[in-house]
Amino acid sequence: MRPTQDREIVGLQALRAFAAVAVVLHHALRASTINAPADMALVPSVLPAWLIEAGAGGVDVFFILSGFLMVYISGSYVQGRRPVSHFLQQRVLRVWPMYVLVTLYALKPALLHWWGTGERGFNLSAERLGGFFLLPSFNEHHLIQPIVGVGWTLSYEALFYLCFAAAILVAREHLFPALCAIVAAAFGVGLLMPDSSAWHGFLADPITLEFLFGAAIASFVNWRRQPRSASLMLVAAGLLLFGVFAHMELVSTHWRPISFGIAAALLFVGVLRLEGQVTWPRWVVMLGNASYSIYLVHVLVIYQLMPYAERAVRKYNLSLSADLLALMLTAGGVGVGVACYFLLEKPITTWLMRKPRRTGPAVLPVPVRPH
Repeated sequence: MRPTQDREIVGLQALRAFAAVAVVLHHALRASTINAPADMALVPSVLPAWLIEAGAGGVDVFFILSGFLMVYISGSYVQGRRPVSHFLQQRVLRVWPMYVLVTLYALKPALLHWWGTGERGFNLSAERLGGFFLLPSFNEHHLIQPIVGVGWTLSYEALFYLCFAAAILVAREHLFPALCAIVAAAFGVGLLMPDSSAWHGFLADPITLEFLFGAAIASFVNWRRQPRSASLMLVAAGLLLFGVFAHMELVSTHWRPISFGIAAALLFVGVLRLEGQVTWPRWVVMLGNASYSIYLVHVLVIYQLMPYAERAVRKYNLSLSADLLALMLTAGGVGVGVACYFLLEKPITTWLMRKPRRTGPAVLPVPVRPH
């Protein structure tokens, strides 16, 4: 296994930006085509359906990136310089506060209805409210999806955080094999659960393979100082495979971790190998920094903007194309996400992760010896 490091990789911010914008555009195109009101007179999209679905691959890039980063920064935990609890604490502080805020905002209609009528709707059931803690549950359509729809991916992130922490505790010198075994055990537990259980659908989904792809890249792939031309070919191959597998309609099947997972892995390794050879624009890095907020809020923004677009089309008899509307919705989702990053996510995370100042004399650490 390769030694892990903590050096920042700027290309990963570019990957985050690409993945976030791809997912926003995917949902915006679905909103202006498949999910558009039937009586909303839009000029049909010129894009094929498979290209619209290919944007969902941004999620697979996020999963591989997450698995890579956990192993990449694991050196201090593997060597015992930091406790595993520190890793879990950092992940909770990074992910959970913004997720709770966005979930509360999404619950606003249900909460107002409860306040006015005293009736608790579907989303205020105990099972659904478990989503605040990233516990999986079924939505109205019997899909594993929390109150904030995109939160299903965060439930898998939380699962992998726990698997990673367990792997360090169990076999820190053999981290990757231990990680594979623990993820496989979680998958086996899911298979043993009743088919009607949300936990069965959640744990027995092979999507967790994509985290292992990222962990394997960090553990075994030599990506530094590689030929630029070969790296660009990997990027092109990954993008091409996203289109091919979307055309084969594999995104919503159990083949997704293999199909979209391989495409995302090729794209990921290609961009990784370009580190130090490409200077990414500042705005791309900024979008990468804001990618979590963009990802969390964009669906809410898109479907809150849609009624305004619908009224404008009807009132002014506009001849608006579905593709142009999708670009406008994408701009809105990304713009609000960036604003949330600077106004909420960044200050909240900075405050929560600040190091406490010492008020007394420094105390030298005392090594703990077993009795």
